[in-house]
Amino acid sequence: MITEHSRFQLEASKLGREVVFQVTVFQKEERRRKRLFAATQCSDPFHFLIQFIIREAPDFDGLLQRFIRQLEHRGFEPARMRMRSAGKWEKWLPVPRLPEGDSVEAAATAAAASQSKRSGRSAKSDS
Repeated sequence: MITEHSRFQLEASKLGREVVFQVTVFQKEERRRKRLFAATQCSDPFHFLIQFIIREAPDFDGLLQRFIRQLEHRGFEPARMRMRSAGKWEKWLPVPRLPEGDSVEAAATAAAASQSKRSGRSAKSDS
């Protein structure tokens, strides 16, 4: 079952232009497992359309950090964000940052290890 998890806006700048991304986060639940998904898009002077897609994030913080990494990879500088709750937008806050090599990579490594266990392969047999 897919339901709406939350909504947020994130303001970022690129080439001197401020862009506000509005993102709706969906939660997919299957077999007692919950994963978050989100997508948004924009355009800039050099690209007609830039899409940002985040799939199977374990939690909201992981989803947000993946989105921030995609923004930075495409030349955007995230500045501030706000959440929507009870039908109203909350105050703008600075974008939270995780130190390099923190929980997002750990979660991705754990997911890859879990996937290899399910497929019957071990990390040792791959090397």
